[in-house]
Amino acid sequence: TIVLDADTAHPRLEVFEEGKSVRDSGTVRKVATNSTRFDSHTFILATEGFTSGKHYWEVNVGKKNNWELGVASESAGRKGTLTLCPRNGFWVIALVDGRDYWARTEPWTRLTVRKKPQKIGIFLDIANKQLSFYDVHSQIPMYTFTITDGDGRKGKLYPFFSTGITTARPDPEPLRLCPKEE
Repeated sequence: TIVLDADTAHPRLEVFEEGKSVRDSGTVRKVATNSTRFDSHTFILATEGFTSGKHYWEVNVGKKNNWELGVASESAGRKGTLTLCPRNGFWVIALVDGRDYWARTEPWTRLTVRKKPQKIGIFLDIANKQLSFYDVHSQIPMYTFTITDGDGRKGKLYPFFSTGITTARPDPEPLRLCPKEE
């Protein structure tokens, strides 16, 4: 079960529902500073990282106009300005301004999405070095990254979440981890 790690959350992010939801509060809250906390971007990781196996989780993005989802390497930077790309240890797709879907590659790859997904399925297959994203309701694949050992990959891979760029007007709509359907 994926749980959000409040100790990694940017100070504007509020984690609730027992670590299952996160939203941009719009205000920088007083939080303990630590080496794992993102300080310049509204990013957050899950509590558990993975080094092997197959892992699947779903995120309800609802009507949010900005979000970023994927995985981050344990060694990825947490402080200062960060560029989301595999070389820096981030394998992420994004929705920007409610219109444009991107894979955060170098340069970015525009994704063709016909209908705005409400729920994103994320499948990490470490043995096959693949991270795939799906529109859960239509079951249409959105994008697949190949995670090579070179890239920014060192240590565990952690589920990654973002409410979008910090300069955007805060969107109170949360990102919600969906319970696994057995």
